[in-house]
Amino acid sequence: MSQGLNNLSGIWETEEGECVVMMQTTLEKMFEKVDLTLLNRLLRLIADHNLADYMSSKNNVSITYKDMMHTNNYGLIRGLQFSSFIVQYYGLIMDLLLLGLTRSSELAGPPQMPNEFLSFRDARVEGRHPIRLYGRYIDRIHVLFKGAVLVG
Repeated sequence: MSQGLNNLSGIWETEEGECVVMMQTTLEKMFEKVDLTLLNRLLRLIADHNLADYMSSKNNVSITYKDMMHTNNYGLIRGLQFSSFIVQYYGLIMDLLLLGLTRSSELAGPPQMPNEFLSFRDARVEGRHPIRLYGRYIDRIHVLFKGAVLVG
């Protein structure tokens, strides 16, 4: 990430009252809070309807142990066949929601010629938005902002 930070044009220049902020946060219990109805609708966008129903319904089960019973209708059960795919796909959806479609496509580049890792096509696209870098590892997010400080 530090190499990509140093590759940004004029990142350390602050003559015009700008500042650079690195924000780090965690999406608390991101996969325990997945709504299975929403997940089913999202999976239907990219997969066959029968397969999407199968993947989401595997998490919507009743678990019985001795005299206790729990019906899971909220969140993912770890260790199921498609759970790693669902975690990655749901993470992608969260990335798109946090960045917005425009900035996420600018960070990734066009499909015919994607951007290199932590780089932009040109300085104009790079400086168009306050978010300069974005990274997510499972549920931990790092965002680098650069912009003018509003005093007021």
